[in-house]
Amino acid sequence: MKQIQRFFLVSLTALLLTVFTGTWPTIFKAVARSSNPVYVAQSLNDLAPILQQLPTSVRDRLTTFISGDELYRQGDAEGAAAFYRQVKPDFEVSDTQILEPIYEAEALSPESLADWQQAQLALDDDDEAGAIEALQSLVDREPAFIPAPVQLAELLMEEDEEDEAIAVLEEAATLHPYSTEIIMAQVETLADEKEYLEASIAAREFALLNLDHPQAPEFQALADEYFEKFSKRRRRRSIFGAIGNLAAGILTGDRVPWESWNSAVETAELVELMLASESEFGASLAAEYREQLPLVEDPDVVDYVTQLGLEVAQLMGRDFDYEFYVVQDSVMNAFALPGGKIFVNSGLILGANSQAELAGVLAHEAAHSVLSHGIQSFFRDDMLSQFADEVPLGEFATGLLSLQYSRNQERQADILGTRVLATAGYAADGLRNFMATLVAMTESAPPEYLSSHPNSESRVAYLEEMIQRNGYNRYALEGVDKHLAIQAKLS
Repeated sequence: MKQIQRFFLVSLTALLLTVFTGTWPTIFKAVARSSNPVYVAQSLNDLAPILQQLPTSVRDRLTTFISGDELYRQGDAEGAAAFYRQVKPDFEVSDTQILEPIYEAEALSPESLADWQQAQLALDDDDEAGAIEALQSLVDREPAFIPAPVQLAELLMEEDEEDEAIAVLEEAATLHPYSTEIIMAQVETLADEKEYLEASIAAREFALLNLDHPQAPEFQALADEYFEKFSKRRRRRSIFGAIGNLAAGILTGDRVPWESWNSAVETAELVELMLASESEFGASLAAEYREQLPLVEDPDVVDYVTQLGLEVAQLMGRDFDYEFYVVQDSVMNAFALPGGKIFVNSGLILGANSQAELAGVLAHEAAHSVLSHGIQSFFRDDMLSQFADEVPLGEFATGLLSLQYSRNQERQADILGTRVLATAGYAADGLRNFMATLVAMTESAPPEYLSSHPNSESRVAYLEEMIQRNGYNRYALEGVDKHLAIQAKLS
């Protein structure tokens, strides 16, 4: 009786997710009850024992996806798309979040044009305050006009309002991630303020998103230059900090000299490792996590995740030694360490509905590593101070997970992850569909993944618009067949 109740509960949940999200559900328990849970799925015949467990409507939906998968792998992309279109509804039209850039003042509305002209007149009269006021009004009224935030940021810098200038350009870069004028102004402003890591990340993101752009090599060179400047600056700070901690420990008598020295050296060595090689630093942290976390050892599962992750990560543009680990944990979560070390919970694999969805999550997490978001958050939150003058690597590894990515970091990872997902030949809406599933689940019990990846509903709409605007293919490989087989092994 309990098995029957469980089956119908899962089936009902599946149907509700199908109705409300337009995505197909994952049937964890039903798959687990299959008479033979180990499959290498290549066709509908291989998956028949799994599909027979499911309600007719769900089975028909999955069968359609699997038929499309088979055709896509045979090279019949057009035939596959015809199947996918039967079960993938069009995106709903929503308010635009991606703006078409405006470069000429003549294209502005009368009100916006009046703001621009007022700002130029104020500048002619050396009235910087009046120009700033008019430009701020223009930025608020017409954020698509590229020259306004660039000029506004320049004036704010001249008035020693550096934080405001950086905030203006960060918001503009969020709205216009493909604008060379905005991104170059952002990079230069951050570098002028010696915010070298942020300048490096902004330049690297543009280079990776615009591989064919004639200025991509220039932005890549800037990214490398500013990361090196950041590293040198942090090394000097860590050395001076270690000397200060040593002196303080001796003068206050809190520690004998050799204890203070050992602590100072340990802290300095950790910072040096972090800055010398993100891959080596990430590998050290990953070793700590492997000791702490229960890892899935099944070679089929591990190989599946690793191969899928490498397919997207190797298109990211950084020569990391990427590694992927599966954690035996029912919580839907994943996280990225510096240097391309990615951990994904078994619960997230069971929560994703296809290879495309899981690849989207892995691409998003790899993007965090590629863009050095973990390092950025670490120094932003001044994490070293949380451990006083001793930083045991194990405690540091635990504390790193408490760091939250900013809204801008999340959007950067979404943009790069989705572009790479589409380039890899998977359905470009894989990450979008996974986020949509999470949004549908928030009314009852919000998944853990949402606590570190906020504003998912808004991000779903943004991803939809980005996919359509860039012409990414929603009807490429879904990979439902192989994903169902791996889910069966994890259930």
